[in-house]
Amino acid sequence: MPERQIYVNPFKPTAGMTPPVLVGRESVIDDFMDGLDEGPGAPGRLMRITGPRGSGKTVLLTALGNIATRRGWSVVNVSGKEALCASIQEQLVGDTRLRDLNVQISLPFVSAGAKIGDSGREPSFRDVFARATRSLSQDGAGLLITVDEAQDASRDDMAVIAANVQYMIREGQNVGLLFAGITTGVLDLLNGEGVTFLRRAQAEELASIPRADVARALRKTIEASGLAIEDAALAQAAADTCGYAYLIQLVGYYIWREGRRHVAESVTIDVEDVRRGTAAVRQYGQSMIETALAGLTKPALDYLLAMTEDNAASSTAAVARRMGKPAASANTYRRMLISRQVIEATAPGYVAFSMPFMREYLVKHEDDLLARYGASACQEPVR
Repeated sequence: MPERQIYVNPFKPTAGMTPPVLVGRESVIDDFMDGLDEGPGAPGRLMRITGPRGSGKTVLLTALGNIATRRGWSVVNVSGKEALCASIQEQLVGDTRLRDLNVQISLPFVSAGAKIGDSGREPSFRDVFARATRSLSQDGAGLLITVDEAQDASRDDMAVIAANVQYMIREGQNVGLLFAGITTGVLDLLNGEGVTFLRRAQAEELASIPRADVARALRKTIEASGLAIEDAALAQAAADTCGYAYLIQLVGYYIWREGRRHVAESVTIDVEDVRRGTAAVRQYGQSMIETALAGLTKPALDYLLAMTEDNAASSTAAVARRMGKPAASANTYRRMLISRQVIEATAPGYVAFSMPFMREYLVKHEDDLLARYGASACQEPVR
């Protein structure tokens, strides 16, 4: 009796998981690989990656780190939500490739013993960072630091990291720094003092992915897993993603799962499978959109609800009128929502939602959202 073929869903919608195909990000990957090839000071080794939530920033950082690892580099991954310098130093000391650093360090929850040279003193971040980078460079490798959620990072820590990366570049050592985050937050960080060097980083803004590229990636991934997909179903699935990196994975996951249900009769995903797979949009709302809405003030939510009357971009004057507030007051919430990349300016005096399906989600869940503030759509209409 022949073995039953096992089909494994190739799509990975969990945040941060690397998908089978990094669709639409090939140019960023090529720039980074060129940077590794071109040596110290190459633009691709210093890069800032920005975009809205769900645009694939973390996934891309992971992919670039994996490329560096395959080239023999040591990669240290940190998040702006932690103490950056302490975490980098801790990871460097714990790197088995760098045990010959012989570093004495005292950190919370960590104790590793030795010394820098013969001085017996406790080393600074600069000591550890420089020794690690030089050691790796001498072996023909290098050190790559990746900082995710950079908009939440301590400006002081980022300034220290930037200074030390710059020192190593001036020495001709193999070092790289990639940092990623929400666009406005990262730009705010770069406007601060002490991080001038980071403004030179190659800017990579992760825009929406063309539908044709999405379709090719979906087909390639589905067929590699042992299933197939009809042309009409593929076109509909690609359209449903809105070119949004996270939705590509989420839509792909659900339509593939629907297709797997009938592999005994057919391995081809059809239009009906895609229709049933639209449950992906519901989960998207619960995860990405709810995260974006978390912590908003009531007037900020009112601003968003006032925008839902429009099918395209909203006039800021019209939004203020619907809220019953002066334009100057409404603009306070507009600026805050733009800074959080919940909405974006499309033209002078006009704004639109930054995330796919935000309007639909707000309309559907308006009562539930207002109830969190002790209000309801009936009691406090914003239109």
